[in-house]
Amino acid sequence: MRQSTVRRSAVGRLLDGELRIPRVRSLEAACAELAARPLDVTLAEIRQALERQVGGEGRRRLHVLVSTLYHRAGASLDLTIALRTEIEAAPAAPPTEE
Repeated sequence: MRQSTVRRSAVGRLLDGELRIPRVRSLEAACAELAARPLDVTLAEIRQALERQVGGEGRRRLHVLVSTLYHRAGASLDLTIALRTEIEAAPAAPPTEE
């Protein structure tokens, strides 16, 4: 079987990846790394991620990322409000049974 050469975006990996323990610190560190990149690159990846279904945990991670972009990357309040609206409007993934 051929391996896919498509590489996941950094935001995609944030949404789908396992967080280390402690989870909150791990998520904050991952978001800080994303906030250190050029803002337009991260915004494009967020919008790309929102084109697919996003589950509840993914939405929470995106909200933490948006807060980090506001506090660390200079994203405007208007931009963060727009991003939060886009996150909530994104197609929801069906809940998973645990």
